[in-house]
Amino acid sequence: MVVNKQIAQRSNRAVELLARASYVAKAIFYGSIATFIFRYRAGLSAPEPNRNEVLKQLTENPFGKILIGLIVISLAGHTLWRLYEIWNDPYKKGKGVGGWLYRLNYLMSAITYASLGVTAFKLVVTNEKSDGNGKKIWVAKLLQIEGGDWIVMLVGGVMLIWAGMQVYKGLSGNVYNALKIDRLNRIWKVMLRVSSLAGFLTVGGILGGVGGYLVKGALAKDPDWVKNMDDLIKALWAVPGGSWLQLLAAVGLVMMSLFMLAMARYFPVKTAE
Repeated sequence: MVVNKQIAQRSNRAVELLARASYVAKAIFYGSIATFIFRYRAGLSAPEPNRNEVLKQLTENPFGKILIGLIVISLAGHTLWRLYEIWNDPYKKGKGVGGWLYRLNYLMSAITYASLGVTAFKLVVTNEKSDGNGKKIWVAKLLQIEGGDWIVMLVGGVMLIWAGMQVYKGLSGNVYNALKIDRLNRIWKVMLRVSSLAGFLTVGGILGGVGGYLVKGALAKDPDWVKNMDDLIKALWAVPGGSWLQLLAAVGLVMMSLFMLAMARYFPVKTAE
């Protein structure tokens, strides 16, 4: 019994470390995108800001390759942690509508970061860079089959729901309220609350844009309407005040990065019944 208990404790500790490492990986991801936006707007970086460019430039020096290797491991950990949450429901979300919405959130998060992790791994191992049009390609294929437009619309709807959940997290402050930050002073608490609000609203806005364009592409039966996060950030430049909107998005991503670091340190990870 004692041995089994020790094994269980070590297993739970490993799961907790996995979860916390995943939040660090997300912080690096959001922070890197924000940094590239700032540099691009300041004329210090020729490439346009996007996730593939972040990964590519990190592989151009030995330290970057080590960092990206750690990111791959952390993203794999994030995927496993989300799957663990879906299966074990450690936060007792239940099997009602709210519980399944949270599971949907976990699933979308797992798929998104697993995809990014695979891209990063391929870039490190084979130096193979994604062309960034993968989403348009599969949408184009789906639109060629009967009922494919409904599938694309369904995926877009799921993205919109996921976006709505991010906005809810930011406005309600329920994730912030879960942090164990009683010992922090008031200034830090206010900073984290602002980071939570700005970060989740920014991510929710980006996801909402992706989902909205998927639905629009399905309705128009035109894959050219499909846009990913990189496309949306670049498209902001074409609208009135777009430069400021890009900077606002960058600030929001910085806030999200800071909040992810806070989650890595202060979020109460539950691993056992």
